[in-house]
Amino acid sequence: MENTGHIDLLTVIKQLQAQNNSQAERLEEYAKIVTSRDNEIDLLQKMLSEADAHRSSMDNNLKELMQLRLYIHDLQQQAAASSFMIAGRSQQAGVKVSAEQQLEELKVSYTNLQLQLADLQTQLLDVSNRNLLLQQQASRMAELESKSSNQLMEELPGDEEKPD
Repeated sequence: MENTGHIDLLTVIKQLQAQNNSQAERLEEYAKIVTSRDNEIDLLQKMLSEADAHRSSMDNNLKELMQLRLYIHDLQQQAAASSFMIAGRSQQAGVKVSAEQQLEELKVSYTNLQLQLADLQTQLLDVSNRNLLLQQQASRMAELESKSSNQLMEELPGDEEKPD
């Protein structure tokens, strides 16, 4: 009779050891998943930093563009005022030509800046879209991680009812 008790106890101990090993393997698997998620979060943070840098660059270009607009407006006013100058003054006529040349150069610069701004806006939109997708993936991963953790907690041997 005593041997039967020992055999039952040995069987229970072996089952518990097997469950313990299984849970240890699961914990290792979950640790790998967490590490993977941490790497993905780091990548998301890097991409967010890049998006912020693009946004900052675009803001700077926009400020520069606004300053150029003001400067072009001032040059247009100077050019308009110089067109009413007295024809006999060659020095004033030279100022008019110079102002018109500057205006044309500024128009070219303005056009180039507008193209750069459009490119930056496109890049920012792309980065923002990628960021949104990655945030959605991170949210889904967190949800799955939470479910895995809950499942693990439910399966721990300490939570099971003890046999009579």
